[in-house]
Amino acid sequence: MLLQIADGSEVAFRQLFDTYQQRLFTYVYKVTRSRELADDAVQEIFLKIWSMRRKLPEIGNMQAYLRRMAHNRALKAFQAVAREGLVEDGLARQTSAHEAADDGLLSKEIQLYINRLIDQLTPSQRRVFLLSREEGLRQQEIAERLGLNVVTVKRHMVDALKAIRDGLAQNYGAQAVVLYIIFRLSDH
Repeated sequence: MLLQIADGSEVAFRQLFDTYQQRLFTYVYKVTRSRELADDAVQEIFLKIWSMRRKLPEIGNMQAYLRRMAHNRALKAFQAVAREGLVEDGLARQTSAHEAADDGLLSKEIQLYINRLIDQLTPSQRRVFLLSREEGLRQQEIAERLGLNVVTVKRHMVDALKAIRDGLAQNYGAQAVVLYIIFRLSDH
């Protein structure tokens, strides 16, 4: 099956997905206690598998490999939740302390730049990003609304976020990425 997937067989990939999807979901859910994090982790795992399909024949024990990927994704999810908690704490302190005028101007400048970066996304990436961030839709809801599959929605979202983060980091540095996260959290 791995050789078939390496050659691009979507049927073989679907078999792999059908075989392991529920097991991986259950594992990540037990670790994170979050259906959304588990769904996202499983989608990311299979996106990664498909993107690295040429290397699949080198894997000796696919079940162990997938379980390790699930474990790593669960850890990344915990790290992301912890970072978001820190950012939310920082946002609460920022709003109560009212940043200085210079910081406000920089923040507005970055917001305008973010809007330009969003405008530069492909039309599909922009639609998915805006439905997620401005309307608060989950990936499944976006997929249904746009008539896409969830994997495609996930890929557009990952690409959009990467383009925005890279653009911010390139022009403003790592601090702007944190401001971007705060900016997006304050929208909800």
